[in-house]
Formats: sequence, structure tokens, C-alpha cells
Amino acid sequence: MTTQADCPAKVTLSGYQLIATYSLPSATLSGASAVAWNWDSDTLLIVPDSGLVMVMVSKTGTVLSQMTMKNFADTEGLTYMGGGTYALSEERLGRAYKFTYVAGGTLDRNTLQSIAIGPNTGTNDGSEGMSFDPRDGSWVSIKEKNPQNVYRITGSFATGASTYTDIFATAQLGVNDIADVLVLATVPGVVDGPDANNLLLLSQSSQRLLKVSRTGQILGTLSLTSLATNPEGVTMDASQRLYICSDSTAPKLYVYAPAATDLCTCPSDLDRDGVVGSGDIGLALLEFGLCPGSAADLNRSGLCDSSDLGVILLDFGACP
Repeated sequence: MTTQADCPAKVTLSGYQLIATYSLPSATLSGASAVAWNWDSDTLLIVPDSGLVMVMVSKTGTVLSQMTMKNFADTEGLTYMGGGTYALSEERLGRAYKFTYVAGGTLDRNTLQSIAIGPNTGTNDGSEGMSFDPRDGSWVSIKEKNPQNVYRITGSFATGASTYTDIFATAQLGVNDIADVLVLATVPGVVDGPDANNLLLLSQSSQRLLKVSRTGQILGTLSLTSLATNPEGVTMDASQRLYICSDSTAPKLYVYAPAATDLCTCPSDLDRDGVVGSGDIGLALLEFGLCPGSAADLNRSGLCDSSDLGVILLDFGACP
């Protein structure tokens, strides 16, 4: 079996370069606070802190659809969990809500399963971001400030029970706030590389992106001071590109690309012949079913299935 570790990638923030800036619709995404990459559809979902509407966009910022939000107040964190499901957090309540995105639909907070991901502060310095860890079904969330916290959450949306515990002391980070977090294990190619257990932390006030270990050691930084608007949310796709949304009345989507030497450039090329083709489909079919750790599990769901075949078909042709 070809394993995920056969195509590892590392995340070297110092090598990232801003390659594109896209304007987002100000009517719906003014104050864009969170962005999440959907590895099944290869799209981005963005929410504003107003809690009125969420918008699905392409990776070039083109609006694809939107979903009305009801009974939300201060939405700040968003993470994709696979199979079309997401979790969305309310800052002042310190809670996350599980939902399925439906284009053109309405999402009512009062009907959703939820768990606690931090303290109920009732103030604008609470749960600012969260990220799913597909390896064990846990989450990491952050509290923005006063004080800053980085929590690991275990629990169940089905039962509503959860526990959040501090991962490390945040004073060593040297930033004024924490606006978002990304578990790097959500990224194909990175999940079995040297950065699988590390996190990205975004500071809006300090305009800085940090790569940190689970002990809080700073392993890399990316300055965001050149951005015209405040960075608020961050996500990463299978090509290890960063997507950062801005909290502004003129919201933007900033795209950063890594140095080519850090890329796992072609995870769909399972037989490593430089081309994504019928041989890779054959290998994927051989792995069908439960396949933990298999390279054919391209969306890291723990199953090798039709969704992974879809990724291969999207990548058909010569590897970049």
C-alpha cells in the first residue's frame, strides 16, 4: 500500500509569496471573519462577523452561492469536517455549531447541535477561531485575548458534551491577539509530513501568521503588514496555498503560494509516474473501503471511496 507519508510536504512560511488579491462582495461579506477550505468540492466558504449570510466562493473569489443565517450574532470561527459538514463558532458564547451547507438555504442556529469550545465571555474577546483535526476527531480553538488561549477540544455534537483544555501558555507567542487557527493535519500531503502536528495561528492586530508546535514553540512566521486590510481568517488547500480573508468594509481574499521545493505537488499520482491517469484509478479502486493511512484517501476521510476518485479525475493529466 502506498501511504500518505510517501508524498509528504512541509510548510515553510518564510517561502510564501502573495500571488493574488481578490475583492469579495461588500454587501454580504463586509467584516469577513472566517474562511474554510472544503476538500470535497475544492471551494472556500466565508462568513462575516455579522452572522447574516455565508458565501461559497471559488479559490479566485468568484461567488458561487450563499446561505442565509438566522439567530446568529457574532460568528468568528469556521472549520470544515468532511462529508459536507462544517462547524461555526459564536465568539461571545464560546460555542460551535455543526451544520451542512445548503446553497440558497437558511441556517437557524436554534436548530443546530452545539458544543462548548471555550468560555462564555459575553464579550468581544472570546472564541475567535477553530479547526478540525481529522486524525482523531478533535478540534483546536482559540480565545482572542484577555487572556489569549489555545484549546484542544474533545466531545460530541450529538450529545452536546465537550471538554476544552489549554495546549500551551500563549505569552511566548509575542502577539497582541489570536484571530484564527489552522490544524495543518487537515491538509493533504502535510498530514504525514514533518508539520502534521503543528498549527498555524493568525494574529490580526500584529498582522502576523505563526507556525507553532503543540508546545507553543514558534517554528516559522509570515509578516502580513503589507496587506491593505486586517487579516482575520486563514485556511489552506491541497496545493498548500494559503487563503486569508480580511475583516473590512471592503473585504479581500489574499492568496499566498509556497516555494515549489516545499510542495507535495501531485498527491493524486499514486503510482508516482508523473501522470495522474488510469493506473492511479486502479490503485484507488484496490484500496476501496476503510483505508486509514492510505495515499488513496485523498480527502483524509478514513475511507477510500468515490470522493477520492473524483479528486483523481479532477487532477487527470501530467503532474505540475
